[in-house]
Amino acid sequence: MWLKTGLYNNIKDNLQKQFSIFQFMSILRIEALEVRKVRNLLKQFYLHGYIKRISKNMYKKVENKNKD
Repeated sequence: MWLKTGLYNNIKDNLQKQFSIFQFMSILRIEALEVRKVRNLLKQFYLHGYIKRISKNMYKKVENKNKD
């Protein structure tokens, strides 16, 4: 749980409201060769409602995550 919270807080604090996969990779210090892992991570954030996908390489942070 600590890793998830730390990772989320790092992303929340260091990314702009809209960001590209490349900015995301830079913040996490992930090499370009591991782009598949990054896309899988972004997919998990999307499925949990933390981000929305704008285009293939662009994402937007969700401000208020409402659970119904």
